[in-house]
Amino acid sequence: MSNHLAIATVTTALKTLVSKYAIEAVPSAHVSTSNPRTLGSGTLVRGVNIYLYLVTPNPTLRNDHVPTRRPNGSLLAVPRVAMDLHYLFTFYGDEDRLEPQLLLGSVAATLNRIPILTPSLIREAIDSHPSLLHGSNLDQQESQLTVTPSRLDAETLSKMWSVLYQVPYLLSVAYECGPVLVDSDVVATANRLVEKVVPSPKPKAS
Repeated sequence: MSNHLAIATVTTALKTLVSKYAIEAVPSAHVSTSNPRTLGSGTLVRGVNIYLYLVTPNPTLRNDHVPTRRPNGSLLAVPRVAMDLHYLFTFYGDEDRLEPQLLLGSVAATLNRIPILTPSLIREAIDSHPSLLHGSNLDQQESQLTVTPSRLDAETLSKMWSVLYQVPYLLSVAYECGPVLVDSDVVATANRLVEKVVPSPKPKAS
């Protein structure tokens, strides 16, 4: 199980993973989670940006937790939503020094080597942002969170950058992370104890 902080925790865990293992290829590079239209300005001059651009129902677990109510309407189980998170990883920096390509290679190798957000990594991410993620319990989720590459064709990428972000294209790849299981903040009512057992009537003799 995990609560409403799960999605933000996944993003922070990805940022922690990339920061620890994947930006050494370019000195002074850092990891951000900003809207891609802000990249290349201010302090965001070189690094890796991790942006959540799409959330979809997990096809395997989307109906795994129904029904949640009894015929009389009382709550049988806490409602849960199962989601997959889709991230755009963007690499920016000095093109003449091939910094975006160096960062892309390093991130791709890291996520291929470490394709799971482990409980220890998630807990590290939570502890590093106590004011933001205090109370997150994603590290206790029973299903493993896997990170896998996604395919974005040239047409989709063109629309994302020209229509959604409205800035020139920067070197990008997509990854999917899931399943993320988010439980509602409600309490299910327990079944009532059996108070009396009524014996079945004996069949009448024919």
